Amino acid sequence: MSNLTDRFTQIEATLDLASIEELTPSELHGTIVGAMCNHMKSGMTPDLLKLIEPSADANDGRFTQVTALLYELYRETSELLIETKDGFDLILPSDDESIETRVEGVATWCKGFILGLLYNDAFSIDQLPESGAEITRDLMEIAEAAAGASDEQEEDWALAELHEYVKVGSQLIFEFIYSETSENQETTTEDVQ
Repeated sequence: MSNLTDRFTQIEATLDLASIEELTPSELHGTIVGAMCNHMKSGMTPDLLKLIEPSADANDGRFTQVTALLYELYRETSELLIETKDGFDLILPSDDESIETRVEGVATWCKGFILGLLYNDAFSIDQLPESGAEITRDLMEIAEAAAGASDEQEEDWALAELHEYVKVGSQLIFEFIYSETSENQETTTEDVQ
């Protein structure tokens, strides 16, 4: 977990350096995971910098470190999702942060995921196999989440459940698309032979 906390801090510092103030590390990570799913489904390579900062110019030196970080996270996360499913987790604020900050972290992660998933209108969530569309709609609702006024211990438990649901749900969406893409590639290869 400390590795993810370190990653959160590193992303935050890199965003600050590029003067990207509206974006949280959690939202950035969610955007990357969503963009990976979109890339596999649509075949269109995402412009990660434009996704997180639409007015950014890649030739502007202040975005050099952010761009490098984006593609490093993209590679790392895709490896975790494809090869070591158990190693994948959401990059969220530390457990030492307030419940409000941590709930906001999960909500902004979902917001980023939806942005990355649907960024080029290449497909609709209804094209997702199995329960993918339902999970995506749940993530859209979670993106609007806020901490309530109930008991903090109850909220901690509820947040842990929510975190796990978002983690597993996003993994499932990735796996649905990945397996569908793999099957299509096999079919295409067989057609050629």
